[in-house]
Amino acid sequence: MTPGVTEVSVVEDLQEWRLDEDVALSFDRTIDRRRVHRSAVSEVFITDVRALGDGRVALAAQLPAYHAYFNDHGSTMTVDPLLVMEICRQAGSATAHELGVDANVVAIPEDWHLYVAEPAAWPSDEPLIDLRIAGEFPFTRVRRGRPRAGICRQRVFAGGRQVATLQAKGRFLDHAELEMLRTAQRGTPPPWTSDMLYRPDPQLAQPHIVGRRDPLNVVLADLVHGEAEMSARVALPLANRALFDHPYDHVTMSVLTEAARQLIVSVVNAPGHTMRGWHLTRLAGRFSQFVELDAPVTVRAALPASETGECEIPVAVEQGGEQIAEIRVILTRDAEES
Repeated sequence: MTPGVTEVSVVEDLQEWRLDEDVALSFDRTIDRRRVHRSAVSEVFITDVRALGDGRVALAAQLPAYHAYFNDHGSTMTVDPLLVMEICRQAGSATAHELGVDANVVAIPEDWHLYVAEPAAWPSDEPLIDLRIAGEFPFTRVRRGRPRAGICRQRVFAGGRQVATLQAKGRFLDHAELEMLRTAQRGTPPPWTSDMLYRPDPQLAQPHIVGRRDPLNVVLADLVHGEAEMSARVALPLANRALFDHPYDHVTMSVLTEAARQLIVSVVNAPGHTMRGWHLTRLAGRFSQFVELDAPVTVRAALPASETGECEIPVAVEQGGEQIAEIRVILTRDAEES
């Protein structure tokens, strides 16, 4: 073991706890955008953060009444699971900083699992949905008193019901460490999205095929429908301010997860399949390395075989001829549609 480094054993299934309704949380205004690593105030969804002791943190969030990205769907879904994922990401960042992680430090995700309840579990008669989040972020590796890795775990409640859970493992790096790591891995400094010129991709998938209305929210191009699988190249809509709120030096988890979701929508919309009655209820991902901006990225998935109950589809993320990440998309079908 490296001198000064403490390895902490954490049980995978951390003890569950429910956020009591008597924990006072405010929904009046969003928190400082810097605590959730956002540039635009309009992209901040967390409204309160309160440490409860014993490493537990209570958070509040409110779903946007309308959002050009998260509400742009050719379906009647109540809540976009990727909006829930972004709220959980922001909650994880705020939780880590509340528990002592320096403001100059970012969490680099390695693997994660998100569960989102089916639409019937969400409040349907409220114009605005407030979320209460029970969060904890036990540190699994500490060096000279500084957290170096941890497990983020959250339970999300709406209207008194649990509607989502998230568990994610990641490591903590400050900006200087991240820059050195990226340059060492590549051999050259990485490009940044702020230095890239956005041009609409001429091979962009048609929005309705991937469950979108606005072409600016489409992240797939060169979509290929095969007999057993489908594949596509990841397109970067740099003008999309939800996905590219500030400069990045890699293709983010949010973009890749959206690419996986859009590929699955196109798969299930293929001849012989239908999206009617199917809901995305779980997402899981594992990343072995950064996905670079200056090389083509491909997502690939097999056609689903299941027609009833639950359908799990692994989506491979490939770059340079190698698989460097996998995102697993789990769809659940309504009982009456089975």
